[in-house]
Amino acid sequence: MKNYLVGILVPLLFSLVLRNKRKQKQRGVPIDAGEEVGFAVRNCRFEFPVETAWNGILTIAALFERSCNLYESKNFLGTRSFISRETEVTEDGRSLERLHLGEYEWLSYGEVFERVCNFASGLVELGHRREERAAIFADTRAEWLIALQ
Repeated sequence: MKNYLVGILVPLLFSLVLRNKRKQKQRGVPIDAGEEVGFAVRNCRFEFPVETAWNGILTIAALFERSCNLYESKNFLGTRSFISRETEVTEDGRSLERLHLGEYEWLSYGEVFERVCNFASGLVELGHRREERAAIFADTRAEWLIALQ
């Protein structure tokens, strides 16, 4: 009977001690997010939010443009061409599909930036306005990432 009592009390006490230690580690501090509905938290190590990590860069588009200018000739997006598909049946009856892909074909930051500008110009030419939304459906392809910018 004594062993059962120890087996129940020791884990219970141990979990209570650990729970109190977890409460002492506070990583997030609730903050007032203004008019927005929801729960906003900031990191407890920083009193004020980081305004910008890069001087003069306030949007993701500006950061993308800066990166493209800075690394114009470096590889950015790599794609592989489809060569063939093979289906293999395992001993347990499951079928596995193997894809054979070609070597990577790289686009540099400069080439991607040019394609992004061309895509944006095409949307404007088609009559798309800034405040309108557009839905683009694509698999995980380089073209999707280019359209995202």
